[in-house]
Amino acid sequence: MGYTWDDYLKALVSEHGTLTAVAWKLVERGLSEEVTSVERALRRLRGRGQRDGGLIGQRLLRVFGVPASVEAQARWMGTYHSPFGDLPIQLCVDQLRLWERPPLSESRARVWILLGLAGVALRRRAFTEAQPLLESAAALADTPAARLEHHLATSYLLTRLEMDVERAEAAARPHLERARRLLDTSRAELEPADAACFEARLVDHAAFDANRRGDFARALALYRALPTDDVHPFASYRRDAGLAFGLNQRGERDAALEAARRACEHAGDGGYVRLRVMGLLMLARIQGAPDDASTLSRAAAIANRLADPELLVRVERARGRSTRAHAASR
Repeated sequence: MGYTWDDYLKALVSEHGTLTAVAWKLVERGLSEEVTSVERALRRLRGRGQRDGGLIGQRLLRVFGVPASVEAQARWMGTYHSPFGDLPIQLCVDQLRLWERPPLSESRARVWILLGLAGVALRRRAFTEAQPLLESAAALADTPAARLEHHLATSYLLTRLEMDVERAEAAARPHLERARRLLDTSRAELEPADAACFEARLVDHAAFDANRRGDFARALALYRALPTDDVHPFASYRRDAGLAFGLNQRGERDAALEAARRACEHAGDGGYVRLRVMGLLMLARIQGAPDDASTLSRAAAIANRLADPELLVRVERARGRSTRAHAASR
């Protein structure tokens, strides 16, 4: 069972003292009924579970909003750089569907559930399913963090929908530019860890485009410009994984291996299982065949346990690349 009307009312009573006090607040805010009638309606609402809360439910959400702790939980499920997205896909779907019901689905906090569902769709490579979810989220995104998440997820989607490098960049650019402006102007409103993660994600998008163009020096410079302080494991992973790829392109194999191993450590420290797979794939790329065999096997085992189509595609690509390189070296 997800978050219910009874849970919501218990939180309001905990904050305001009694159900009568909650009813008085509604009357004071313009509800044209007697307090006793409002209180009876609230008692009936307690038994609604996760069904439609009607007018009284709508009024409650307008007046009181969603408790901060509940919105924080929803935000955790809808933020790409939280460990929630590293859980097995079906578990993520089950959790999100439990929360995609009243009262949360009738509140502004629903934006995070939509973003979470879009993130799962992207992991499943269900790009046509992700698009309408992101469009719905855009209409509800009214905080810097939600808008940043929407722009970054949308830009990722657009680069996957378009295989031509120039057209993909052109499609994603407006969202990345808006995200950059938003991060620069709202950094003070974000938690330092979130700001660091959003910064790393923005850089990762720009570096991805540069690498696709073959401008490896530009991509490496972007990663090198990221702060060296380890504010958050996700941000540190993105930095060091990017450095590993760029250093390997320059032929600095030992430094690249060191950066890739650091990236794997950051992923483990933050509880990011999917990032650990990506880090292992980066490590395998640098190791090269046949030294990469055990590393690829570890990555494949984790991806299979997570039943993650996006990771499995990456593993198969890495295996194909390794097989071709090994054959060419004979």
